[in-house]
Amino acid sequence: MRFNEVENIIKTIDGWLTRYEARYLYLLAQLGPAHGVIVEIGSWKGKTTIALAHGSKAAGREQIYAIDHHEGGPDQEKFGHTEVNTEKEFRHNIALAGIEESVVPMVMKSNDAVVGWQKPIRLLWIDGDHRYEGVKNDFLMWEPHVVEGGVIAFHDTFAWDGPRRVVEEYVLRSNRFSILGFVDGITAVRKVAKLTPLKKMKNGLLLFLRRLYILGRQHTLPGAIRKCTKHAMRAIASVR
Repeated sequence: MRFNEVENIIKTIDGWLTRYEARYLYLLAQLGPAHGVIVEIGSWKGKTTIALAHGSKAAGREQIYAIDHHEGGPDQEKFGHTEVNTEKEFRHNIALAGIEESVVPMVMKSNDAVVGWQKPIRLLWIDGDHRYEGVKNDFLMWEPHVVEGGVIAFHDTFAWDGPRRVVEEYVLRSNRFSILGFVDGITAVRKVAKLTPLKKMKNGLLLFLRRLYILGRQHTLPGAIRKCTKHAMRAIASVR
């Protein structure tokens, strides 16, 4: 499926994902660098899973390992989702989207799923527990399995304190990651052996725009700055 067809499916599914984020995930799965499987931490009802799986399937690429215990948590409770179990709805949505063969559901917590894990990962999508310790643990446990040249993408890296802090402390300050882009709430980076001068320049530009965007969100700068930088970051974002 092309993205516009995928979009028609996922917009009917409960979840938190903008159109631009969905398209970026689709492209990362379809055109992203390196070889290996795709691992998704946090599936909820399958919105991001479908974008990733159809992107990969469009290029005849790898399966998606969708990790989620489907029992919700503090993040979902903030929106009134208590005592939930989304596994049945997740599987229904995956079947409806025609990607059952492309998705391997792992109904468990990410710290259990990583035990004994041996498959190389080319794209790691972190969108599970949004508390600081949860995001940090997901990153530290799974990052070693991402191949050199592979991509790590985080969700909600502006609006949520946990993902934002982990990205700032462990990713953006490191010389091991080249920034691919900031698309709405997504921060995507590529794992590299060494940053080239060109990649350092791009990192610097994107970090400057990110800073302007954050200042706009905090109302330190005019709202127009926030809108302009958001559009600029979307335009500059790449998948390789």
